[in-house]
Amino acid sequence: RIKIAQFTQGWLELLKSKSDIVEVLNKFIPHIEKKGARYWACCPFHREKTPSFAINQDGQFYHCFGCGKSGNVITFLIDHEKMTYIEAVEYLAKNAGMPLPQEESDYARKNRIMREKALAALKLAARFYFDNLYKPEGKLAIEYINQRGLSDKTVKTFGIGYSTDFYALPRYMQNAGYDPETLLAAGLVSRVEGGRIIDFQGGRLIIPIINPKGQVIAFGGRSLDKNKHPKYKNTSATVLFDKKSNLYNLNIIKKLDAKARADSLILVEGYMDVIALSEAGIDNAIAAMGTALTNEQCKEISKFAKLVYVSFDGDAAGQAAALRSLDMLVTAGLEVRVVSMPDGMDPDDIVKKVGKEGYLDLVTNALPLIDYKLKKLSDKFNLNTSDGKSKYAKAAVAILAALDPILQDTYIKQVSEVCAVSESTIKNSIKTFKIPTAPVITKKEVETEKPVVTAPPEMRASIVAARFVLSSYFAGGDYVFLDDIKDEYFEYPPHRKVYEYITERINTKQRFIKGDLFDILSDTSEEARKILTAADLLPEDKRAEYYAESLALLDRNAREKRKLEIITALNTTEDGEQKNLLQEELRKLMAKDKKSK
Repeated sequence: RIKIAQFTQGWLELLKSKSDIVEVLNKFIPHIEKKGARYWACCPFHREKTPSFAINQDGQFYHCFGCGKSGNVITFLIDHEKMTYIEAVEYLAKNAGMPLPQEESDYARKNRIMREKALAALKLAARFYFDNLYKPEGKLAIEYINQRGLSDKTVKTFGIGYSTDFYALPRYMQNAGYDPETLLAAGLVSRVEGGRIIDFQGGRLIIPIINPKGQVIAFGGRSLDKNKHPKYKNTSATVLFDKKSNLYNLNIIKKLDAKARADSLILVEGYMDVIALSEAGIDNAIAAMGTALTNEQCKEISKFAKLVYVSFDGDAAGQAAALRSLDMLVTAGLEVRVVSMPDGMDPDDIVKKVGKEGYLDLVTNALPLIDYKLKKLSDKFNLNTSDGKSKYAKAAVAILAALDPILQDTYIKQVSEVCAVSESTIKNSIKTFKIPTAPVITKKEVETEKPVVTAPPEMRASIVAARFVLSSYFAGGDYVFLDDIKDEYFEYPPHRKVYEYITERINTKQRFIKGDLFDILSDTSEEARKILTAADLLPEDKRAEYYAESLALLDRNAREKRKLEIITALNTTEDGEQKNLLQEELRKLMAKDKKSK
């Protein structure tokens, strides 16, 4: 992006003088009325019926007498429109017709121009796809839309369209003046044998992916051919789109007022679930577009809500995906509740069967995070046997040990009743509980890691641990939980490829195929072999212990890396709010370190 030169105080004052707070806020808040010397409106940050949000035009600030929220025109754009500081300044400068103080290299200028051209191309393509629905060639798509029970209003709201074939879009876009390189940069086309370009989403129902600014940045495609795989296909990574940091439907969520959003969001698996819920009148749903949730996405969610209802599919893969997401959401500062979905059903199925109110009943009865974890844990053991109860109690202690004392007391009684172990015994077990120590990896093992000679010494123990964890997934050990692995555990490129394969297979409900490893790691076949054999080299009675210790090491190393990132950021940022957030995150990480010792 453009490197923004230092904003001088004089330049910022001039910008604010040209950005009247009443005029700016009037674009985002309905029914602003002048009463006396102030302007008044219902607060956009909390629900209320009587206006208590006052805007002082002379002083160029706002204050809510209900919730206490206050600030200026820049902080409003940051808090309400979820812009960064730079984005808020850019918005105001553009609105005021003021050029930004810029330092732009040739490379940055070319990159900016390419992004602007790609955005324009994507916008035009979205219009093209939408128009296709109402042509004779769009009959198949219209039949599918009707089959899903989607109204014209919903189709227009989400900009749903259709790609008739592989050649219509490239031909249309080139006739409109877009060169192949721009279309490739936007992710609209693929290059095939002979140098030709074809529509990346050829023959699919099209769902535009729109960022919170309202810009089309990518597309999701849904196959209308039952035998065609993959069923869903997203635009590949581009200069505008990274599926790991974007979420579906935030553009509409952003437009909801505080009452409609109710400060909570429903997290579902895919964009069709979001669209189905919207058709039923439930507007506050978002999706990670069928991929494993990431830390970046969790942080983005935290900008829009404090409470998240996780409503993934009721099958095993959907529930495993829910489990993987929970701790990341909590780390991002969110309260999490899990919607219990009937086996094999997704949100679309539910609203079709029992309607909006029936689905909202499930949301209302969603389980708090700890209740859900304990319930899933109890499903793993036979609680009609002494052995099953004992194993459940030991596993539950690991969950309870991470809670604050008040919550612990609440759940100790619950666990005690389930497993018939006294409360005092559980309390004593919590006191003595320790996260397993790092795996016992010999110096010889570390020094002989030929495939990882490029890795710094401090990474090599992590690589041995990560290899064993990945191997355990393919070995199918009963000690493996599908929500154990996290994105930040796998920095070594071959391991990251295998991790992405595992998470994709879990999300698409497909089994792991050992032979796939050699395709994934075609340039590192020795590492593929080591992953396949790592678990088998250890005696069966030692594998569960080594697996737990490996996870502990990976988790500890990930925390150390994040702490260094935070410390670096604290030394470079001047944003007071950002510093507070970073310091709070650092305190939580250090508290977790103490618990693990």
